[in-house]
Amino acid sequence: MKIRKTMFNDKEMNLFIYENKKDEYFVVAIPAIEWSTTYTYDDFGEKLLEKLIDSLKVKLTDEDAIALAHRINQWTREM
Repeated sequence: MKIRKTMFNDKEMNLFIYENKKDEYFVVAIPAIEWSTTYTYDDFGEKLLEKLIDSLKVKLTDEDAIALAHRINQWTREM
């Protein structure tokens, strides 16, 4: 599991990323905003960004949701 730190609204939040290589999926969670999601290796690209943005918009502003979705996408592709 990887832990990334990110800033939103002048608060530092931990973002947890778990990768299951055998079953080819990720679990991403941000406990500070009570948010989590899962997705498979096949979900990368625009499909993943749309899913992340839509899910994050429930907890964050549109701007923050878009920025964080792009960060999550980048961090999981690096793994």
